[in-house]
Amino acid sequence: MAQAATSASAGSRRGMALCLSGGGFRAAIFHLGAMLRLHQAGRLLRVEAVSAVSGGSIAAAWLACRYLDGRRDGSEGFAAWCARIDFLAEVVEPFRTVAGRDLRSLPVLLTWPWNWLWPSGRVALLRRRYDAIFGRRQLRDLPPTPRFVFCATDLTFGVNWEFSRRRCGDFQAGYLRRHGKLSLATAVAASSCFPPLFGPLRLDLRAEDFLRGRHRGEFADHLRDRIELSDGGVYDNLATEPVIKSAAEILVSDAGAPFAFVAGEHALRRLLRYASVVSNQAVALRKRLFFRGLRDGEHAGAYWNLRDRDAGAPGYSPGLARDCIARVRTDLDRFTSAEFEVLVNHGYFGCLDATGTPADAASAPWPYPRWMDEAAVRAALAGSGRRFWHSRWWQN
Repeated sequence: MAQAATSASAGSRRGMALCLSGGGFRAAIFHLGAMLRLHQAGRLLRVEAVSAVSGGSIAAAWLACRYLDGRRDGSEGFAAWCARIDFLAEVVEPFRTVAGRDLRSLPVLLTWPWNWLWPSGRVALLRRRYDAIFGRRQLRDLPPTPRFVFCATDLTFGVNWEFSRRRCGDFQAGYLRRHGKLSLATAVAASSCFPPLFGPLRLDLRAEDFLRGRHRGEFADHLRDRIELSDGGVYDNLATEPVIKSAAEILVSDAGAPFAFVAGEHALRRLLRYASVVSNQAVALRKRLFFRGLRDGEHAGAYWNLRDRDAGAPGYSPGLARDCIARVRTDLDRFTSAEFEVLVNHGYFGCLDATGTPADAASAPWPYPRWMDEAAVRAALAGSGRRFWHSRWWQN
């Protein structure tokens, strides 16, 4: 359920942060719908930090690239760019082509025989596909404002790893002496290489490349020589870690998979269930930390997610959100135009419900009004939870 607060504690906190969760293309599209609403309300231009994981990192990188490509000149700031553009036409609609590509299947098929022995090959193929989408940009090309932070999970030290223009690394391993030439595609690939489909991404680094690492154990240098990064959602699927102690206002857009209640079946299902329960507990702890900060006045903010809707709120009904939209797959397979437009609508109204007023709700236009009919949405999204061999592979 969307919740919000309007006051923040005094002190060193500053600025507004937007946190974009993981969840594959489903999350990226949902977040773009939420950003469309923030833009319409005049709030997106106030964002000073965008923290993202996995599918959220795809959306964040896309926003950064559309800004860099759409500036009138190098001096036009993010706020000025936001103030003059048609966000739906210039940011959301062009992503329809990206989401219409299958980034998953070919890397999986080409590396299937040896992926478990050499997992970096599959991630390298994914990284090449991101390079084509993001124009071979490097971290040093990112704008200074807002600060874009792409989060991965450091499997070596078990903490959150950050890629940004300002720094790259984590507090245990340390931060790289030189990181600006790392590609944006590398950051997004590390953030979105979700297990077990994609193995970890190993950076070609040595211990001497790091500064200020806290770990000082006997084998510290050996560990830093073998840094492996996995999907950022393994550690923090809400992407709040980089901003939870510093931002005065935090907006969290959560398109992660809802936790399903299922009975135990065969051994493999039980093994997967163990991992699911652990992951759900980690997300629950993140939410508690966020909402405790709201309650105690440490920061202002709002939270919205894919599944929970208030009865009577603008947009789709709680039943449709729970039984249909929340079941859409969370991978990098292609999305149909219907799936794309429904998810943009849903992200838009989820954000409106969390951040708007009754007057805003009464006057808000549907981004894609042809999908206002819930019966049509149910028909169009039938089978959208299936990950393999579905009619979307040959439908538009």
